[in-house]
Amino acid sequence: MLPDLRTWPLRLGASPGDTVQLMADLTRLSLRFRRENATFSPDLLLDAFASAVGPNGSVLVPTYTFDLEDGDVFDVRSTRSISGILANAALASARFHRTPHPLHSFAVAGAATEDLVTNAEQGSFGPASPFGYLHRHKGRLIALDLRLDDALTYVHYVEECVEVSYRKHREARFQYTDKDGKRSGRRWSIYAKRPGHHMRFTALSGLLAEGGALVEHTLDGVKVLVVDLEKAHAIIEQDIRTNDARSIHQFRWKWWVRDMLKALLRTFGIRPGQARTIHAADPR
Repeated sequence: MLPDLRTWPLRLGASPGDTVQLMADLTRLSLRFRRENATFSPDLLLDAFASAVGPNGSVLVPTYTFDLEDGDVFDVRSTRSISGILANAALASARFHRTPHPLHSFAVAGAATEDLVTNAEQGSFGPASPFGYLHRHKGRLIALDLRLDDALTYVHYVEECVEVSYRKHREARFQYTDKDGKRSGRRWSIYAKRPGHHMRFTALSGLLAEGGALVEHTLDGVKVLVVDLEKAHAIIEQDIRTNDARSIHQFRWKWWVRDMLKALLRTFGIRPGQARTIHAADPR
């Protein structure tokens, strides 16, 4: 029997006034529908969550394009996301509106729309970014069929709040087209990793569960992670301050060599590898 997606927000505790970051890998779910000769539409999920939180709540769907490089073209109206089916469905929905950042944008519905779509925050993880909004409004992350490593981009907001030593601010310039169709060269900022540092959330998962910040569900055969971002923020910050961030990142000299080689190749216009299509856990 196929799941009724319209019931999922209520079953996951979404209620009027909530702020929800919604992420999903819908590959397996869409295949289930296809095997039953049924039509699958991610719009059902988007509309169900937007209706559940109501006009006083907000749904934020990551629509990342962190594969873009300095000098690339970004059109907030039409550049597709690399974050999957749900992200691009949200971008196509009249109910959702895209935030401006060319690397870490969100499609937003509800109370957060005006604040986030019109603000001038230049940083991916700055105080006025969607991550800052999630923090201020005690948001929850709901991630369908994703690992924590592929969902908890919010970690980087905490890293920037604490000013970790293994990241630094880096500017990138894009040929940018805004929501009104005006094109210009604009500079944006990202809190990028230094060479050799990579994110690993295996230990963090246990800390979040122990601290009541992470609950795992199985909903109609689909694995769901629910993260209380306010509680998670405190746990991540404590790990950074007292444990040298060992529960969220690692350093290896072999990774340093690889990162330096990639940087060298980029100076010759060569783009090695492909960006991950879900998460920005490793923004440049």
